[in-house]
Amino acid sequence: MSRVHHAVLAVGSLLLSAASALAGPTYTFTTSEGVQPSNVGTITLTQVNSTTVDVLVDLADTDLPLPRYGFLNTGGPHTPFAFTLAGTEIGVSATFIQPAGGNYAFGIFSLSTGNGDATPYGSYGISINSTAGNGTSNAYFGDLEFNVTRTSGLSTDDFISNAAIDPGSSGPAYFAADLTDGRSNTGSQAWKTRTVPEPGMLALLSLAFAGIGLWRRRKLN
Repeated sequence: MSRVHHAVLAVGSLLLSAASALAGPTYTFTTSEGVQPSNVGTITLTQVNSTTVDVLVDLADTDLPLPRYGFLNTGGPHTPFAFTLAGTEIGVSATFIQPAGGNYAFGIFSLSTGNGDATPYGSYGISINSTAGNGTSNAYFGDLEFNVTRTSGLSTDDFISNAAIDPGSSGPAYFAADLTDGRSNTGSQAWKTRTVPEPGMLALLSLAFAGIGLWRRRKLN
Protein backbone atom coordinates (compact mmCIF):
# COMPACT_ATOMS: atom_id res chain seq x y z
CA MET A 1 0.00 0.00 0.00
CA SER A 2 1.40 3.41 -0.99
CA ARG A 3 1.99 6.32 1.35
CA VAL A 4 -0.95 8.11 -0.24
CA HIS A 5 -3.18 5.16 0.53
CA HIS A 6 -1.95 5.08 4.10
CA ALA A 7 -2.52 8.82 4.48
CA VAL A 8 -6.04 8.71 3.08
CA LEU A 9 -6.96 5.75 5.26
CA ALA A 10 -5.47 7.37 8.34
CA VAL A 11 -7.31 10.64 7.77
CA GLY A 12 -10.59 8.88 7.08
CA SER A 13 -10.26 6.69 10.15
CA LEU A 14 -9.34 9.65 12.32
CA LEU A 15 -12.32 11.66 11.15
CA LEU A 16 -14.67 8.75 11.62
CA SER A 17 -13.32 8.21 15.12
CA ALA A 18 -13.81 11.88 15.93
CA ALA A 19 -17.35 11.83 14.59
CA SER A 20 -18.15 8.64 16.52
CA ALA A 21 -16.75 10.07 19.73
CA LEU A 22 -19.38 12.77 19.61
CA ALA A 23 -22.55 10.76 20.04
CA GLY A 24 -24.88 13.53 18.92
CA PRO A 25 -24.81 16.67 16.76
CA THR A 26 -25.07 20.21 18.07
CA TYR A 27 -28.70 21.38 18.09
CA THR A 28 -30.00 24.91 18.50
CA PHE A 29 -33.46 26.17 19.37
CA THR A 30 -33.79 29.82 18.39
CA THR A 31 -37.51 30.59 18.47
CA SER A 32 -40.07 30.11 21.18
CA GLU A 33 -43.61 31.03 22.10
CA GLY A 34 -45.23 32.22 25.31
CA VAL A 35 -45.43 35.37 27.38
CA GLN A 36 -42.12 36.75 26.09
CA PRO A 37 -41.00 37.58 22.51
CA SER A 38 -40.16 34.67 20.20
CA ASN A 39 -36.47 35.67 20.22
CA VAL A 40 -36.21 35.85 24.01
CA GLY A 41 -33.45 33.23 24.05
CA THR A 42 -31.52 30.54 22.21
CA ILE A 43 -30.95 27.05 23.59
CA THR A 44 -27.89 25.11 22.42
CA LEU A 45 -27.20 21.42 23.04
CA THR A 46 -23.56 20.37 22.67
CA GLN A 47 -22.14 16.88 23.11
CA VAL A 48 -19.35 16.87 25.72
CA ASN A 49 -18.62 13.13 25.84
CA SER A 50 -20.53 9.86 25.65
CA THR A 51 -22.39 10.50 28.92
CA THR A 52 -22.63 14.30 29.08
CA VAL A 53 -24.40 17.07 27.15
CA ASP A 54 -23.97 20.80 27.71
CA VAL A 55 -27.21 22.82 27.83
CA LEU A 56 -26.90 26.59 27.33
CA VAL A 57 -29.94 28.84 27.62
CA ASP A 58 -28.73 32.18 26.26
CA LEU A 59 -31.36 34.76 27.13
CA ALA A 60 -31.55 38.05 25.28
CA ASP A 61 -30.21 41.07 27.13
CA THR A 62 -29.15 39.73 30.51
CA ASP A 63 -26.30 42.20 30.96
CA LEU A 64 -25.95 43.98 34.28
CA PRO A 65 -26.82 46.41 35.77
CA LEU A 66 -30.26 46.29 34.11
CA PRO A 67 -30.84 42.80 32.68
CA ARG A 68 -34.09 42.39 30.84
CA TYR A 69 -35.05 38.72 31.20
CA GLY A 70 -34.64 36.18 33.96
CA PHE A 71 -35.70 32.76 35.23
CA LEU A 72 -38.60 32.80 37.60
CA ASN A 73 -39.66 30.41 40.34
CA THR A 74 -43.41 30.47 40.92
CA GLY A 75 -43.93 26.92 42.11
CA GLY A 76 -47.12 24.98 41.42
CA PRO A 77 -47.62 24.51 37.68
CA HIS A 78 -44.39 26.30 36.72
CA THR A 79 -40.69 25.53 37.07
CA PRO A 80 -37.69 27.66 36.03
CA PHE A 81 -36.70 25.19 33.29
CA ALA A 82 -37.85 21.76 32.11
CA PHE A 83 -37.10 19.15 29.44
CA THR A 84 -37.58 15.47 28.63
CA LEU A 85 -35.04 12.72 27.96
CA ALA A 86 -35.58 9.56 25.97
CA GLY A 87 -34.87 6.44 27.96
CA THR A 88 -34.25 6.15 31.67
CA GLU A 89 -34.07 9.05 34.12
CA ILE A 90 -32.01 6.93 36.51
CA GLY A 91 -28.46 8.17 36.99
CA VAL A 92 -29.18 11.68 35.66
CA SER A 93 -27.41 14.62 37.31
CA ALA A 94 -26.44 18.22 36.51
CA THR A 95 -23.36 20.35 37.04
CA PHE A 96 -24.13 24.07 36.85
CA ILE A 97 -21.79 26.42 35.00
CA GLN A 98 -23.97 29.55 34.94
CA PRO A 99 -24.61 30.46 37.65
CA ALA A 100 -21.55 28.75 39.08
CA GLY A 101 -22.58 25.76 41.17
CA GLY A 102 -26.22 26.73 40.64
CA ASN A 103 -25.93 29.44 43.29
CA TYR A 104 -27.27 32.96 42.81
CA ALA A 105 -28.36 35.81 45.07
CA PHE A 106 -31.78 34.43 46.00
CA GLY A 107 -31.51 30.68 45.66
CA ILE A 108 -29.89 27.52 44.34
CA PHE A 109 -30.69 25.62 41.15
CA SER A 110 -30.85 21.83 41.20
CA LEU A 111 -31.96 19.05 38.88
CA SER A 112 -35.01 16.95 39.68
CA THR A 113 -36.79 14.09 37.95
CA GLY A 114 -40.09 15.44 39.27
CA ASN A 115 -42.02 18.71 39.38
CA GLY A 116 -41.66 19.16 35.63
CA ASP A 117 -44.88 21.08 35.05
CA ALA A 118 -44.98 24.10 32.74
CA THR A 119 -48.61 25.10 32.20
CA PRO A 120 -49.90 25.41 29.49
CA TYR A 121 -47.09 23.43 27.81
CA GLY A 122 -47.62 20.25 29.77
CA SER A 123 -45.36 18.09 31.89
CA TYR A 124 -41.69 17.18 31.40
CA GLY A 125 -39.52 14.41 32.78
CA ILE A 126 -36.67 16.60 34.08
CA SER A 127 -36.87 19.97 35.80
CA ILE A 128 -34.43 22.58 37.03
CA ASN A 129 -35.83 23.79 40.31
CA SER A 130 -34.82 26.69 42.54
CA THR A 131 -34.93 27.24 46.29
CA ALA A 132 -35.68 30.94 45.74
CA GLY A 133 -38.91 32.48 46.79
CA ASN A 134 -41.59 33.09 44.22
CA GLY A 135 -41.83 36.25 42.15
CA THR A 136 -39.69 38.51 39.98
CA SER A 137 -37.92 39.98 42.99
CA ASN A 138 -36.29 36.55 43.55
CA ALA A 139 -35.55 35.77 39.89
CA TYR A 140 -32.21 34.83 38.39
CA PHE A 141 -31.26 37.34 35.68
CA GLY A 142 -28.59 35.67 33.62
CA ASP A 143 -27.86 32.86 31.19
CA LEU A 144 -28.45 29.33 32.42
CA GLU A 145 -25.83 26.72 31.53
CA PHE A 146 -25.34 23.25 32.92
CA ASN A 147 -23.95 19.85 31.97
CA VAL A 148 -26.41 16.98 32.08
CA THR A 149 -24.83 13.59 32.74
CA ARG A 150 -26.44 10.15 32.57
CA THR A 151 -24.26 7.28 33.73
CA SER A 152 -25.69 4.89 31.14
CA GLY A 153 -24.93 7.31 28.28
CA LEU A 154 -26.47 10.49 26.91
CA SER A 155 -26.71 12.06 23.47
CA THR A 156 -28.06 15.38 22.23
CA ASP A 157 -30.57 13.24 20.30
CA ASP A 158 -31.96 12.05 23.65
CA PHE A 159 -33.49 15.46 24.30
CA ILE A 160 -36.99 14.91 22.93
CA SER A 161 -40.33 16.73 22.96
CA ASN A 162 -42.83 16.03 25.72
CA ALA A 163 -45.48 14.70 23.31
CA ALA A 164 -45.41 11.21 24.84
CA ILE A 165 -45.75 12.56 28.37
CA ASP A 166 -48.45 15.15 27.82
CA PRO A 167 -50.06 14.93 24.36
CA GLY A 168 -53.01 17.11 25.36
CA SER A 169 -51.03 20.22 26.26
CA SER A 170 -50.26 23.27 24.15
CA GLY A 171 -47.06 21.51 23.22
CA PRO A 172 -45.37 19.37 22.23
CA ALA A 173 -42.18 21.24 23.07
CA TYR A 174 -38.57 20.32 23.72
CA PHE A 175 -38.04 22.85 26.51
CA ALA A 176 -40.10 25.12 28.72
CA ALA A 177 -39.04 27.90 31.06
CA ASP A 178 -40.73 30.23 33.51
CA LEU A 179 -39.47 33.68 32.55
CA THR A 180 -39.90 37.27 33.66
CA ASP A 181 -39.17 40.51 31.85
CA GLY A 182 -38.32 42.17 35.14
CA ARG A 183 -41.78 43.61 35.52
CA SER A 184 -45.25 42.08 35.65
CA ASN A 185 -44.98 40.04 32.45
CA THR A 186 -44.17 36.54 33.70
CA GLY A 187 -45.04 33.00 32.69
CA SER A 188 -44.16 29.97 30.59
CA GLN A 189 -42.12 30.01 27.41
CA ALA A 190 -41.72 26.94 25.16
CA TRP A 191 -39.19 25.98 22.48
CA LYS A 192 -40.89 23.67 19.99
CA THR A 193 -38.53 23.56 17.00
CA ARG A 194 -34.89 22.57 16.71
CA THR A 195 -32.52 23.25 13.85
CA VAL A 196 -30.78 20.61 11.76
CA PRO A 197 -27.28 19.55 12.85
CA GLU A 198 -24.66 22.24 12.38
CA PRO A 199 -22.90 22.17 8.98
CA GLY A 200 -19.52 21.50 10.57
CA MET A 201 -20.55 18.06 11.75
CA LEU A 202 -22.08 17.16 8.40
CA ALA A 203 -18.91 18.30 6.64
CA LEU A 204 -16.80 16.20 9.00
CA LEU A 205 -18.80 13.08 8.23
CA SER A 206 -18.79 13.77 4.48
CA LEU A 207 -15.02 14.23 4.48
CA ALA A 208 -14.50 11.01 6.41
CA PHE A 209 -16.60 8.94 4.02
CA ALA A 210 -15.01 10.64 1.00
CA GLY A 211 -11.57 9.66 2.29
CA ILE A 212 -12.60 6.04 2.74
CA GLY A 213 -14.21 6.00 -0.71
CA LEU A 214 -11.08 7.40 -2.35
CA TRP A 215 -8.89 4.78 -0.70
CA ARG A 216 -11.19 1.95 -1.82
CA ARG A 217 -11.26 3.17 -5.43
CA ARG A 218 -7.47 3.41 -5.58
CA LYS A 219 -7.13 -0.03 -4.03
CA LEU A 220 -9.34 -1.54 -6.75
CA ASN A 221 -7.28 0.15 -9.44
